Amino acid sequence: MDTEFKIRSITAADLERIEEIDGELVGPNRASSWSLTAEANWWVKRPMLNFVAEVDGVVEGFLLGDIRAVEFNTNKSGWIDVIGISLKYQGSGIGKKLVEAFCEECQKNGVKARTVIREDDKKLSAFWTAVGFHRGSLIDYER
Repeated sequence: MDTEFKIRSITAADLERIEEIDGELVGPNRASSWSLTAEANWWVKRPMLNFVAEVDGVVEGFLLGDIRAVEFNTNKSGWIDVIGISLKYQGSGIGKKLVEAFCEECQKNGVKARTVIREDDKKLSAFWTAVGFHRGSLIDYER
């Protein structure tokens, strides 16, 4: 697919479309905090590390993240919390460009970019590997 798209910082007007894309990807079973999370990310951290991808003026992808001082006993890092690409544009390169925009901002701030996924999510694991990430040192324990 040869799609032309534009990556830019999120605005308040994008929040409704971001929630539509997320609903398309995960269905109605998203945690009830999702709406608050999208808005909180924008209002609290706006717009430094929150990006959208537009195709013909319509938001078709998003990435929400921030720089946190210490998370999981790591150094200050850029954390990607959520990334979503509408089903119609998956495989078009939008996800890669969103991650590149995030990583550029991390580099400007002198921090590594990180994300956490489920170990059994092969699709996301393949995506993160394809965009240059490698498995880190964090291990999840639960009881």
